[in-house]
Amino acid sequence: MGKQIEEKTQIKLVRMLAAAATLMVCLTRISMAAGEVMNGIILLLGLVLWHRCRRDIVLEPEIKGYVRAYLIFVLTTLPSVLFGGSLAKGIHEFLQMWIWRYVVFLPVVSFIRKKEMLWKMLTAYTVLFSVDCLLTLVQVVLKLGNNDRGWGLGGSQLGIASIICMMLPLCVIFLLDEGFPPLLKKAAALDFAAIWVALFCNQSRGSWLNTILMLPALAAAYFKRKKQVIAVVLVFFAVSAGVLAAKPGLRARFLSIGETVEGREHANRFSGWISCIHMVEDHPVCGIGLGRWHDFYRSQYRLPTDTEALNHAHNNYFHLAAETGLLGFLGLCYFTLYYVVTSFRGWLRDRNPYDLMLLCCFLGYVVIFGQVEYTLDLTSGVRIFWFLSAVSLALKMTVRREKQDGIESSQKKIV
Repeated sequence: MGKQIEEKTQIKLVRMLAAAATLMVCLTRISMAAGEVMNGIILLLGLVLWHRCRRDIVLEPEIKGYVRAYLIFVLTTLPSVLFGGSLAKGIHEFLQMWIWRYVVFLPVVSFIRKKEMLWKMLTAYTVLFSVDCLLTLVQVVLKLGNNDRGWGLGGSQLGIASIICMMLPLCVIFLLDEGFPPLLKKAAALDFAAIWVALFCNQSRGSWLNTILMLPALAAAYFKRKKQVIAVVLVFFAVSAGVLAAKPGLRARFLSIGETVEGREHANRFSGWISCIHMVEDHPVCGIGLGRWHDFYRSQYRLPTDTEALNHAHNNYFHLAAETGLLGFLGLCYFTLYYVVTSFRGWLRDRNPYDLMLLCCFLGYVVIFGQVEYTLDLTSGVRIFWFLSAVSLALKMTVRREKQDGIESSQKKIV
């Protein structure tokens, strides 16, 4: 009797964890305070579950590998905290960026191992992000912004663009792969259409570039199973080209993707990147200190060619190289290579959608869009990235375990 009560309590706690994680990603762009509260609840539930199940927790080597790679990266930024000149600020940034926003990952991959529950979590956020994207159309039509660009439920214009870089390829995977339920596929179809609208209403060149790179790659990945996908992608780009042709402003912005220093915005960012190189030259090992780019840039390193007075470097790799030195930069490169190579090898070996989801999330958010924005310090974006990564990895482990259990039961029947 006592064991049954214990199991029921644990099931309830896991359901509460799933609900809290889903609410966190759904609320974080609407209300930062609500996102913080839900993050705290996730941490609390994770600790309670760990205490109750600590003897039974078994993390697969693959999960441990991802956690270890992240830990190595995080530790390479620690010297910049200790020797960066402002210990209090460095510790705050370290805990906020690398620990607090990572909270959702470990509880989800450790305790949520029912694919139906994980599917529901993905479906809920996919529907919510449809609303987020469609809101950009309302904002543009009603001219609620100051530059005819929508920003969705909250945060910045680049904030929603960074999430588009993850959700667009994920929606394509949900639609093309047979391993997902009908409800999630319907949500993905709605979200795909909403994202297409947001691509034009948000006007982020980074998200446009990500789309140009990701869609053909995904079409190639699924071509053998669904040959009509090539036609769908061609239609998508043809219609999109028609919209650009009909809107001179959008067409001019799209063509400016290829500019280097001719455009004012591009010139400002190039100036910021050159300043980052100067910072590394002056502080090669530990950098200027985590979280101190803005102060150093404004007071010592801003070039006359920057007319905007940048708040950050608009690039993950340049920015972290400046703040954490070559140690942090090499740590980020190692983490990038580990994440990309591991997920790509997993997909090549098994052709499962979950490794492809992990790969697309990282490439879209950290690597591709991370060339034009400092996405590693976007609070909501980082939380959503870790949520999507955790759910993808948990799904992979859950489906793999179900297959193994099925094989074992079949062997027992034969015996």
